Amino acid sequence: MKILVFSPRSINCSRAGGAEIYLHEIIIRIKEHEFFVISSSDKRGGYQHLSYSENLISVNEFLFPIFSLKYLKFVKDFDVIIENISKFPIIWPLLLSKLLSKLFIVIVHHIHGRTLFRELPFPFALLFYIYEVFSLKLYSLFGIFVITVSISTKRELIKLGFPKHKILVIYPGYNPKLRIYCNTLKAKEPLIVYIGRVKKYKRLDHLIKAIEIVKQKAPNVKCVIAGKCDKDVYRKLRNLTKRFKLEANVIIKGEVSEEEKLRLLRKATIFVNPSMKEGFSIASLEAQACGIPVVGYEIPGLVDCVKNNVTGLLVPNGNYKALAKAILHLLLDEKLRSEMSKNAMIWASNFDWDLSAKKFLALLIRLIKKIVS
Repeated sequence: MKILVFSPRSINCSRAGGAEIYLHEIIIRIKEHEFFVISSSDKRGGYQHLSYSENLISVNEFLFPIFSLKYLKFVKDFDVIIENISKFPIIWPLLLSKLLSKLFIVIVHHIHGRTLFRELPFPFALLFYIYEVFSLKLYSLFGIFVITVSISTKRELIKLGFPKHKILVIYPGYNPKLRIYCNTLKAKEPLIVYIGRVKKYKRLDHLIKAIEIVKQKAPNVKCVIAGKCDKDVYRKLRNLTKRFKLEANVIIKGEVSEEEKLRLLRKATIFVNPSMKEGFSIASLEAQACGIPVVGYEIPGLVDCVKNNVTGLLVPNGNYKALAKAILHLLLDEKLRSEMSKNAMIWASNFDWDLSAKKFLALLIRLIKKIVS
């Protein structure tokens, strides 16, 4: 099969996140078919693989829908059209696929919803909120097949009108080497880490507020915040750290290499994810694979990734005092922490990129056969 993929951000883009990792890790494992990925990146050179070539058409994903129109005439040359929605649907590939009777599949990682109002000025947030709802409802009317990454997102899609039987959950995986590198050499002092995208909706200010409370009973606690950054968010986090006089406790590293991420995970005591919403949270899965219990809010996506009271602790959404209490509970109860650490590694072993790729390929073959017959 020849498969055309529209993915607004390249895996090589400095802003790449879970949606890009997901697509990349799956299609590099499907060698039987040819993938041609249309994408954007602020770095030169698209990713090239044995069965996966990438063409960069813009430097910014917000211009991607416009520049993607140059591929209108090429859609007819492909057997399958896939849209990997990391931002918002671009609509025209769906409409043209239907016109040409091509198989169209959409990958929905999460629905932004109210997180838009956390990230953007109100007029823009409202505009994009309406567009997201309208476009996804339009997609639902066509009865297309949807791949998503969690039961939480599947439920949201059903509410928007997507047929339940046409939504397949294919979970993300993680690099199994993490277990080799990360289950030893814990720090002598308690180390709380967050490693992931640094955006407003991730609510890392809640983590800093929680650390201020934790410090009262664990004065030697350290906290590291690292990941691809929104510079304005980092500036505000540093200001908050100074205001609470936590400079000796909270280290804001910024973006780190894969090697530095591994070093941090090896030493970490607890991983904290205070996000408003997740599609699934590969970062939290990686932490559990390293035997690190996760503390976070009881939110969509994270409830699919973390087994509450088994591999971590999930507390009422937005309550940073409860977040602090959960962190302290794990810090002060070594037996519970050790038990959750073992459970976390066992739980994470259920998620595997090879298995995800097999399910993805099986769906493609089944749907193509259905069209042919």
